[in-house]
Amino acid sequence: MPNIQKQIESLKAEITRLEKEQQKAEQEEQALKEVSTKIAAILKESGISFESYITHHIKRVSRIVEKLELKSGTKTAAPAKKTSKARSAKKPRKTSKPTITVKIPAGRYGKLPNQPEMVFEVKEKGPRPKALKAYAEEVGLETFLDQCRMN
Repeated sequence: MPNIQKQIESLKAEITRLEKEQQKAEQEEQALKEVSTKIAAILKESGISFESYITHHIKRVSRIVEKLELKSGTKTAAPAKKTSKARSAKKPRKTSKPTITVKIPAGRYGKLPNQPEMVFEVKEKGPRPKALKAYAEEVGLETFLDQCRMN
């Protein structure tokens, strides 16, 4: 019994929804008829044919017609045009310039322009301090060794 009652209520709701939809469709149809008669009257007053009016707005009209045809399924989507791609010449790969790595020999270094009091101890194996390496690359290894080497 409760299931039947729920089904009756859902059917009533469906009926009211459909009635509202039908009423809306009728109002839209009436509005379209009124607008159509007004447009025809205005065109007649101006001495313009409906055909010239449509040709003036052909882009809008054709877009709308295509949408309607796709919705109804009477026309399939236009096949994509095949474009011939001309092969472009391969661009040469950009090779990065070889980085000049300065090999700082082991020893004690100091008197750097940006850190004059600092003394760097460089061992035979291990990393070189960044400040030393940067300055050596900037001025060159020979001048670096002449200016900064302490032993």
